[in-house]
Amino acid sequence: MQTLEKMEPMSAGQILDRTLKLYSHHWSLLLGISAVLTLPAAGIMIAINSFTQHALRNQNTSGMLIGGILNLVAICLYGFVIYPWAQGASTFAISERYLNREVGIGQAIGFGWRRLGTLFNVSMSIGLRVFIGMLLFIVPGIMWACSYVAALPAVIIEGGKARDGMQRSRELADGRRWSVFTVLMTIWLLSILLNIAFYFVVDIGFGASTFLGDLIYNVISQGIGILLTPVGVIAATLLYYDFRIRKEGFDLEMLQQTLHEEFSTESDDQQPPFNRDQGF
Repeated sequence: MQTLEKMEPMSAGQILDRTLKLYSHHWSLLLGISAVLTLPAAGIMIAINSFTQHALRNQNTSGMLIGGILNLVAICLYGFVIYPWAQGASTFAISERYLNREVGIGQAIGFGWRRLGTLFNVSMSIGLRVFIGMLLFIVPGIMWACSYVAALPAVIIEGGKARDGMQRSRELADGRRWSVFTVLMTIWLLSILLNIAFYFVVDIGFGASTFLGDLIYNVISQGIGILLTPVGVIAATLLYYDFRIRKEGFDLEMLQQTLHEEFSTESDDQQPPFNRDQGF
């Protein structure tokens, strides 16, 4: 098994570069985690979007309203359950690989499952703060998003409750928010550019306003989301590492102690709906 690069302080560009390297070296594990967790939600989103577009073409007001509500529910499901779960599973997987340990998709997803309640609380709290911040002329929302970027990795690696993870992230990110903003904005722009590029491809080939074109674009858009989900979670984990390396001299020994103390405290009676020993 390939040993990962040593832990050292990283600039925003180095974090992005190492994110892509980690993804390329371990794509089957990280993309596998993303696909297992997000494919069902993606299928639901495709069906809801198709229903909504059909109602829009037929000027069915009640259908559009139902579609809008269903879309909101699906977005909340992804943002507050699926993505945090993927973040927890991927953070565990990346940390295990840094320690040069084998880890399977099922084992990583199972670890995230056992922390899902805390991850859900963290995501809800951050989402509410960022939403309020966006209403306050956008800038506070961006600042809070940057401050809490390491909250999910913190509760996975260090344990603790949602409030502990958020406070920890805020302390660690202090003085590094510009780097966080650069990393998050780059990933966001990558997602936007890919979606725009494929929209024009679909529009030229099938017509984006047709039923077939809309369906194909929805499938591609969800596929892009599945493909890029690991990029976001890897970057957040590396940002957390970088914060602790700079401020606390974080190294592999500290990672091993904190992660496996947390892992060992999980009750064996809390079995997830996945086989912990499933291979990679």
